[in-house]
Amino acid sequence: MTVTGAIWRDQLTDEERATLGRSDADVAGATPDVLVIGGGIAGTCTAGACSQAGLGDVLLIETGRLGTGATGGATGLLIPEPHQWSDPEPFVDLERAGLQRWRELQEGVPGGVGLVELDWIGLAPHDSGYAAHQPRAVEWLNPGQVAELVPGLARPMEGALIRRQGRVNPLRAVARIAAGIPAVATGVAATSVEIEGDRIIRVGTSAGVISPGAVVFATGRPPVLDGLQLDIPSEQVKGHLLVTNQTDVTLPGIVAPLATQIENRQLLAGGTFDIGDETPVVRRDVIESIAEGLATVLPALRDVGIAYQWHCFRPRHPDRRPVIDRVPGLANAWLTSGHFRTGILNAPVTAAVLAKWILAGEPPAEAGSWSATRFAGL
Repeated sequence: MTVTGAIWRDQLTDEERATLGRSDADVAGATPDVLVIGGGIAGTCTAGACSQAGLGDVLLIETGRLGTGATGGATGLLIPEPHQWSDPEPFVDLERAGLQRWRELQEGVPGGVGLVELDWIGLAPHDSGYAAHQPRAVEWLNPGQVAELVPGLARPMEGALIRRQGRVNPLRAVARIAAGIPAVATGVAATSVEIEGDRIIRVGTSAGVISPGAVVFATGRPPVLDGLQLDIPSEQVKGHLLVTNQTDVTLPGIVAPLATQIENRQLLAGGTFDIGDETPVVRRDVIESIAEGLATVLPALRDVGIAYQWHCFRPRHPDRRPVIDRVPGLANAWLTSGHFRTGILNAPVTAAVLAKWILAGEPPAEAGSWSATRFAGL
């Protein structure tokens, strides 16, 4: 039987599932020092970082359960180094810092965040498939070395090996981090803001009015609220994923573009870019295409079967870089949005940047790279 839905929730303990539905904070009339709106991985990490930074009372609100949306459907892969071939240097630096922050969270959060360190192997016919000049972190593998690591490939391939990347179950990470946040209210939707001068003085919600000292919007895409004027272009890109049944095939970590070895001898595959498809359903043809791709590269997987299949919508801006910035025109409001394929990876370092910014009142040196105003005139 194939389950239509992500595997991550089924891997959680009862306590972790309960944490995702936390609603133990009084919202109506609340006056938190920091209000974080959005309970995905970015919002959860930000609320945790603000609390750890000593920013006073921190309240996190989320329309549904924690970890819904793009977070709950993500792959959970933490692989900054392969982005050297596709992303500008400031973005790769952010991603590297993100992986390091995940390692720190693994040590600092009670019980850890479920970080699994593993290697990344990229399969390619020859080295020109990546770039002419390779960074030092990459080890090139000849076809014989690749065959030793991934037996049974349909044809010989060279490869690129990058060690010590990582992955997490994104819902487990959210639950573990959220357990340390003092005040969380799920099932609470932000609906409006009231602005006086250059400050948000009140936030209207489905559970009452909040009067915050500072506000962080971590809503995936820029928020759409009455009273808030934002002109930041964004879209969402649908992607499909699947997890196989148990298989005798064992992969040495992440093998791109094939699959990733996860628990219980299962493989995680997919992460498609279904441009123009905004339908809220899993498409059978896309799932079949992913499965056929597995069998084409590694014939032993032809009859493995599918245990889970799902889709998610990943938010992005036109230049495929995130926004991490103060809300234009406001002194006490910040925004993080559009992290696209690297939302899980970037979440903890983005949270640290925002917490430091709120505390010090000064933007980081790299703020221009993630500016909310860079789309002016588009």
